[in-house]
Amino acid sequence: MPSILTGAFALGGGLGGVLLTGWITRRNEKRRLVSEDARRWLADRRRIYASYLVLAHSMLREIDRVATRLPYDERAQISEDEAAEIYEDLVEYFQRWEDELQPILLEVELMATPAVADIADRVSGALMEITVEVERRGKFVDYYPGWFQAKDLLEVLHNAMRVELGLSEALLLTDHREGNWPWLDSRPSRESYVQHHPRSELSPQVETRDPIDDQQPVSGD
Repeated sequence: MPSILTGAFALGGGLGGVLLTGWITRRNEKRRLVSEDARRWLADRRRIYASYLVLAHSMLREIDRVATRLPYDERAQISEDEAAEIYEDLVEYFQRWEDELQPILLEVELMATPAVADIADRVSGALMEITVEVERRGKFVDYYPGWFQAKDLLEVLHNAMRVELGLSEALLLTDHREGNWPWLDSRPSRESYVQHHPRSELSPQVETRDPIDDQQPVSGD
């Protein structure tokens, strides 16, 4: 009887070990799959966010280039050729907004949190809103405040996307560059690289004579 009980316990222990090993293996495999899914999700987000930011920045520069043709005051007038060029550039800009920006915005809205998706949609709207003064051939001074508003909104989106990708530290806004930018204050200054050489080492002194000294005295004869 004791031998039977011992065999039963040994069999139960072995079976329990097999079941425990199988459970641990399945748990580890599940964790691995979850981790891989998270990495793929993060990589997809990073790719889509980068594509949206690059395109939005490109369109912001493009509309600013078009707007430089606007007059700065009421006295200046746009020529017919300039008006035609503005029209053609605006048509191309609107096509990019519709055919390139909107599809990427849809991808952002599928991958992003509601907060980031909302700011991305606002950036899209801002890129269209700032064209109003250009469309009506208004003054440049009435156009550029809206452009800076759109630029600031794009910076807000940039930082929100960084946080969502796990980079909690926000970037400094480019409008707040001060001091010795782009140089680092902790690094040697420009002046430290200037090498001072004696003048004689840089360019040998050449003895010169006054032309007057070379003139022969005039004879009285």
